Amino acid sequence: MYITYGDYQNLGYSSVPREEFKRYSNMAEKTARRFAAGHKVAYVSCDNKRGLCEIADLYYAERNQLNRPVSGFSNENYREQYFQGDQVSFARQVWELLCMYFTPEQLYRGV
Repeated sequence: MYITYGDYQNLGYSSVPREEFKRYSNMAEKTARRFAAGHKVAYVSCDNKRGLCEIADLYYAERNQLNRPVSGFSNENYREQYFQGDQVSFARQVWELLCMYFTPEQLYRGV
């Protein structure tokens, strides 16, 4: 395991509860391994740990619907609907975090 709950708290993150942290950190690590150059990472930098924390937070928010914007409302005979065309997909958000916190060499898998 690359990050512990202690690392998560020391880096200033607090969204994921302790009892659910292992699940979401494992999801973040598996996602990072899919794009990392090798399956075994010898050294995990502080930036890499921050990236994993951010991805874990993103998974937690997605699963618990914490980042869902209001799409509209209705009240008796009045209704408003908002467009959601400018939302970034979940996969795109994860990829942007990987690009931000991992070096191009770490993300390069080769052919």
